[in-house]
Amino acid sequence: MKSRLDHLRAPRNALLALSLWTTPALARAPLPAPLELRLADVGRFAVFVDLGSVQWTGRTAKLRVLQVTEGGFKAGAEEFWGGWRHEVIDCDARTIAHAGFGGIRAGGREGPVTGDQRPFAPLPAGGADEAVAKVVCDGWKPFAKVAVVESVEEAVKIGRPLIETGAEP
Repeated sequence: MKSRLDHLRAPRNALLALSLWTTPALARAPLPAPLELRLADVGRFAVFVDLGSVQWTGRTAKLRVLQVTEGGFKAGAEEFWGGWRHEVIDCDARTIAHAGFGGIRAGGREGPVTGDQRPFAPLPAGGADEAVAKVVCDGWKPFAKVAVVESVEEAVKIGRPLIETGAEP
C-alpha cells in the first residue's frame, strides 16, 4: 500500500542519518570553559590564577597558573608569552606540588603539558607560590585595581608592563 507521504521518506531518512552521524561528534566537543585570570604576583613573571580551573578535593585544590614572561622572551628560536603551570595545593598543610608545565608561544599557540607531579613541599614564604595559595585557599584578592581577565593575550598585555616597571598597578 502506498502512502501519501512516501515522497518525504528519502529526505527524512537523510536527516536521520545526518543527525545520527554528527550528534556523537558534537557531544564529544564541549566548549572550553571561559578563563578567569586573577593577577596574584608580579616579580620575574606576572602570575595569574585561572580561577575557572580550580578543582577541589576536600581542602586540596588542583589548578593551573598562567606565568607571563617579559617581552621578547625566547626559548630556542621561538618567542614565548609564558606558560601554564599545573599545581596541586594542600590548603590546610600549606604545601604545593608542581604537576607539569605547558608553554604558550607568542600568538597564543599552546604546547603540551610535560612533567609529572612532584612530591608536596612547603610553600616558600613571600613567593609567587604563596601568593597563588592565598588567592586559592584564602580568597585573597591582590591588585584590586586589576580586573580579572578572560584571555591569555589580555594577561600578557597587563603583565608585561608590570614586570618591566616593577610598579604595582
